[in-house]
Amino acid sequence: MSETLIPAHPGLPGTAAEEADRAAIRRVIEAWGFARDAGDWDALAATFQPDGRIAVSWFDGPFAAFVETCRARRSVSYSKHVMCGSRVLLRGDRALAETDVLLCMRGPVEGAEMIGQTNMRFLDRVERRGGGAWRVLRRDAIYDHDWMVPATPGAVPSLPDAGDAPGHRFLAWRLRRAGRTVPADLPGQGSEGEAALRAGGLAWLEAVR
Repeated sequence: MSETLIPAHPGLPGTAAEEADRAAIRRVIEAWGFARDAGDWDALAATFQPDGRIAVSWFDGPFAAFVETCRARRSVSYSKHVMCGSRVLLRGDRALAETDVLLCMRGPVEGAEMIGQTNMRFLDRVERRGGGAWRVLRRDAIYDHDWMVPATPGAVPSLPDAGDAPGHRFLAWRLRRAGRTVPADLPGQGSEGEAALRAGGLAWLEAVR
């Protein structure tokens, strides 16, 4: 199997069943974005397996705890996860999906109204259990690039810490000022962290008997 997680040119479509599975996986990934942004917590919980885990900028742990934390800590900022398309590698009842995501935000930072965007990817291990629906088992976010600017003229907060990688510098800056903990070594494009996630995902997929 290729060292890359998803072939850049997957070639001709697979069987009808494979294409149906890929479509179902893309739907559950898209459903996550709508449910997360709308605060539809029951629908959000249904996108993951009961023992699912998620690692994003501000959270790394069980998905059930992620949902409860989101429910309890509604942000004053506007955010929108725009799912821009997924590539899916199938093997039996397991799949690896890589999805381009635009995370758009608008909200106050130190008294200034700011707008920004983070270009990122979700790397998902997806499972179908007992002939049921496809659901995400594990999600890791990879951060490619981000930016932030004042939405209106006014006071501009201090610049972000240059110690953070360009892929999440402004995102981490905003979240830390909102009281959340963000690691400085989040996986980014071409990083060792991304390589490790890809290797782990392939090993998990290849374990299918």
